[in-house]
Amino acid sequence: MKKHWSVILFLAFYFFVTSYKFIYHPTPFYDWDESIYAQVGREMVRQHSLVPLWQGQNWLDKPPLTPLAYGIVETLTPVAPEISTREFTLILSIAVLALTYVLYFRLTKSTVIPLLTIIITAFTPVFLQRAQVLNVDVFLMLGWVGYLVFYDNFWLSLLFLATGVLSKSLLGFYPLIGMLTVETIELYFKKVKLADYKKRLVTMLVQVGILSVWFLAMVAVFRFAFIKNQFLEAMFKRVTSSIESHFGQRTFYITTLFDQLKILFILSIIGLVMVIRENFSVKNWRQFVLLLFFVPWFLFLNLTKTKIAWYIYPVIPQFAFLGVYLLIYFKKFRTITILITIVINLVILNQAFRQNNFLTTYYSSYDQYYNLAVYAGRNCGELEVLVDPATRQTYDTLNRMNLTISTTKWWGNHPAIVYYSGKKVDFVYNKNYFTGALNTFNRNECVVINNQDSGIMTGHQYILKNKFQEMDLYAQ
Repeated sequence: MKKHWSVILFLAFYFFVTSYKFIYHPTPFYDWDESIYAQVGREMVRQHSLVPLWQGQNWLDKPPLTPLAYGIVETLTPVAPEISTREFTLILSIAVLALTYVLYFRLTKSTVIPLLTIIITAFTPVFLQRAQVLNVDVFLMLGWVGYLVFYDNFWLSLLFLATGVLSKSLLGFYPLIGMLTVETIELYFKKVKLADYKKRLVTMLVQVGILSVWFLAMVAVFRFAFIKNQFLEAMFKRVTSSIESHFGQRTFYITTLFDQLKILFILSIIGLVMVIRENFSVKNWRQFVLLLFFVPWFLFLNLTKTKIAWYIYPVIPQFAFLGVYLLIYFKKFRTITILITIVINLVILNQAFRQNNFLTTYYSSYDQYYNLAVYAGRNCGELEVLVDPATRQTYDTLNRMNLTISTTKWWGNHPAIVYYSGKKVDFVYNKNYFTGALNTFNRNECVVINNQDSGIMTGHQYILKNKFQEMDLYAQ
């Protein structure tokens, strides 16, 4: 343990400084992901459901673990959910960093390289943002790296595999597929006995079988609706199409990773070449695959059509590691290694706290939509929201291009309204339909429109109750 005091000290520092930020300046859940996971989790706990729920409807796009975990944390902790659930995410993020350190320490027998890897990772903008907000990616990464660290332990590896699968569906099986590839390569080169290979294969099949129960149960209950939402739309369509405005150039993920790591990205290419040269020469296939375990995922990302910056989250530790891999050649030069380590740490901390203003950078604010939702929660029975003209136009364009999925219209442009109002909210995307329906709404329903659409209220028995910048709230 004494050998690893530096990583323990860093993780403690990371936890306390980020926790201070949460507590000192709490902010509302942001649109989209945070407010969605918070609301779905709340509904799952209240309805005692193992199926994700959004305003009472079964949300079949995602497995249940992520929202359920947040819902349980919100329910069981006495502090504000904006603090408790984000603290939970931070703890998971620190677990990811700790397990990443263990993985690369085992592979390099060095404390410096894995330490620098997690420090660099922790302060890259994408990882830093994911460590402070509700998200599914931290669950997936925890499952991936935990499976690799505890690969030889059936139950622990199953637990981490379940964490990935029950948070991100079939993508959670990535580390199992990778290790099956390792075992198969070693069998081919006679590095492992056939009997041992069969035992490992049986173990993997049992684990897959156990985790397949949830999928089979969902298919049995929801039939094609589950297959369509979970696989065809949420997974296959994201790979083959730029759905829901997530466009980008072919080099989007390469550019994004370079922006995250700067010069370290260039050094990671050198590190990649060195890893390949070293391990191919000695045919150490297990070491080779584990050292580059997340590179295939990065290559796959570049083939997908949907471009979202935080999709590179799982590969940041991989390329941070490759970026400092050259230090392995300075093992014998302790003074030089220490100096390089100090310089890198100073550069990273300066960039995080001075240039990127870590302590004053927030991802949401108490904006007009939050204020509207809180007001509606106190004064309205239900909400009918006509989304703004720009959102309606964007949706119509995407719909014509077949770049929407079944749940695209569920969220409106600000799903946080649902969470903070605590009311039933109907987001409407058709202005003519909304205008025609104004006289059919119940008396306890409030109507919310963008002030650009204020003309549609003429001649209807509605009174303007409050204005929130460009959003107007009416009631009968």
